[in-house]
Amino acid sequence: MEERYERQIALPEIGAAGQARLRESRVLIVGCGAIGSNVAEPLARAGIGGITLVDYDIIELSNLQRQGLVTERDVGRLKAEVLAERLAEVNSEVKVDYQVLRVDPGGIEGLVKGVDIVFDGSDNYPTRYLVNDACVKHGVPWVFAAVAGTYGEVMPVIPERGACLRCLMPEPPPDAAVLTAGTSGLLNAVPRAIAAIAVAEGIKILLGAIELPTRLVTLDLWQGRFAAQTIPRNDGCPCCGEGKFEFL
Repeated sequence: MEERYERQIALPEIGAAGQARLRESRVLIVGCGAIGSNVAEPLARAGIGGITLVDYDIIELSNLQRQGLVTERDVGRLKAEVLAERLAEVNSEVKVDYQVLRVDPGGIEGLVKGVDIVFDGSDNYPTRYLVNDACVKHGVPWVFAAVAGTYGEVMPVIPERGACLRCLMPEPPPDAAVLTAGTSGLLNAVPRAIAAIAVAEGIKILLGAIELPTRLVTLDLWQGRFAAQTIPRNDGCPCCGEGKFEFL
């Protein structure tokens, strides 16, 4: 085990104690597409103890342009199943399981219970607001991530300590205002870059290196722009301020 992670253990930010903590951690990845697959691989390589994947979709040929760990022979197969197989090949020390389902108000709370952190690999805001409600309600950190065009953004959510998604956006944006890969295209380097930032934020949270106040990190790879904006916690937020979990 030490040899596999020696470069990571050499980091003063992690060390042997941090590596042991990662090995004991369990994460949930909601969505196994462009962001989720590119989040899952470095987590497995980092030695996270357990990874649960949730997705209901199948792999299409158009997914191959941006999705990690899939090949042409996987077209038509379930995203979660394929990703679980590949992660097991990447690191057999990691316990990987998956569920083929659409995240909904009836099941999300059961998914987040018992995990140490949740990663957003979804591609829509209704799912993100469900995840936000469930994670804030149960005190589970999660990492919001979104991509479209040449742009991406990441924000960690630390319940009871930092801002949540509804502090950033009190209500889900209307569909017509949301840029997606389907409506605006997607530069395939963007989800990898955003996933890298999301994984770094997640590992910091798992190791207790939490940075507050909350920051929203944004980037535009085409323009070469990178920024971080402080997002204050809103005491009047319906979710983390008032405890109203309307999306559940």
